[in-house]
Amino acid sequence: MRLIGVATQYRQTEGLMAYRFVGVLEPYLQALAHHGLAHVLLPPQAPEALERILPHLDGLLLPGGGDVDPRHYGETPHPKLGEVSPERDNHELFLARYALEKGLPTLGVCRGVQVMNVALGGSLYQDLPAQGFTKVDHYQKSPPPALAHSVRQVAESPLSRLFPEAFPVNSYHHQGIKVLGRGLKPIAVAPDGLVEAVILEGHPLFLGVQWHPELLREHWALFTLLRG
Repeated sequence: MRLIGVATQYRQTEGLMAYRFVGVLEPYLQALAHHGLAHVLLPPQAPEALERILPHLDGLLLPGGGDVDPRHYGETPHPKLGEVSPERDNHELFLARYALEKGLPTLGVCRGVQVMNVALGGSLYQDLPAQGFTKVDHYQKSPPPALAHSVRQVAESPLSRLFPEAFPVNSYHHQGIKVLGRGLKPIAVAPDGLVEAVILEGHPLFLGVQWHPELLREHWALFTLLRG
């Protein structure tokens, strides 16, 4: 059974015991388990500790979450920038760059694809509506399993085996890929031209999508890519 490392998300607890809760939303783990993939959670920790753990993994999952700090790609914060976490940014950028160097198969979801892009020197739109993307609702108000818009595949990739040329997706993000990172190739786009999925050529699997497949059972097949 292949072992997948999952970068953790954060929640702040309230009341007398006001500690940060470190974990991951259950749908990610359900999607992995559905395809026979074991998982281990990867909270932020010292690089030396991660380097003891990461060689034992068969794959990496970078999940969704808050905004990536624009300082990582040389921009000043936009007034519409949301909450950022320097600790999470540093942790996930370390994981992404480790995966790049070691050829560790990696799947990025929403924030995850943005981290992958920044790890390769790319940049992000800090707020899509404020930066001209108003024709497509990229931050839908309806909860899962509602769908928001379609995406169209624009290049041959592992997605081609799983989905038709055009298919509907959900959408819960206000940032997106602006300048592509080194070597990344767009493989799917939204109707307004926003890049919705990328892949790094020459890597065993370094693929990210902007939507949330873990919230759509009909998209759980995407997690089979981590089986190799």
